Amino acid sequence: MKAKTKQRAIAVGAVAAAVAAGAAIAIGTRLKPTATVGRVRLNKFDRWFDTLDTAGNDYITEANLIEAAGRVLGARGVPVDSPMGMELHEATQRLWAEFIAPKAIGDDGRVGRRELRTALAEHMLADQFAAAAKLASIADAYFSIADEDGDGLISSGEFVQLMRNWNGVDYQESHRVFEYLDADHDNRISPDEWRSAIFSFFLGSERNHPANDLMGRVGSPILAPASF
Repeated sequence: MKAKTKQRAIAVGAVAAAVAAGAAIAIGTRLKPTATVGRVRLNKFDRWFDTLDTAGNDYITEANLIEAAGRVLGARGVPVDSPMGMELHEATQRLWAEFIAPKAIGDDGRVGRRELRTALAEHMLADQFAAAAKLASIADAYFSIADEDGDGLISSGEFVQLMRNWNGVDYQESHRVFEYLDADHDNRISPDEWRSAIFSFFLGSERNHPANDLMGRVGSPILAPASF
């Protein structure tokens, strides 16, 4: 009973943070995916797809998500089999399994652009209460790896490195997004600010929200993946 109560508290906290970020969480409701995606989210989901499809073959697999996580680890010099590396790897696997895998096609688990849109609509947007709780743990894993000096905050330099290696976002664009996400203007992104950015990117439908560009501004070039 205590475990269930704790899980419920975590979920409620995650949803509260998402609401504060303007993500318009629909608590306890099931919404038709076709009625909730909208052009703003479609643009963001397509941008995310493009950052993952590094081979340009118009589909992604779980390996593409793991590859992106591996670039983040490589930039930090963190071994994949270390505790921090395993935490990020498992979080990435959860992101795929919870939200994308149900729409995968074929033995190799391919997901095209249309399948990704449908998967996120059905398994993320249709129950945003549950999605926020799941996204919170994934966001925390990426926060931990980005916080290179371990001070519990992400500096502008750490943020730029994360964006470059995770999503192929260039230096100038990363700094612009950082300034928007640094809500209290202390030149650091806190865990709450980072969670809010993740919630707003995946769940939010607000036009021109700064977090919409978390994977890079729609239409801007995607830098080639770094090698380590």
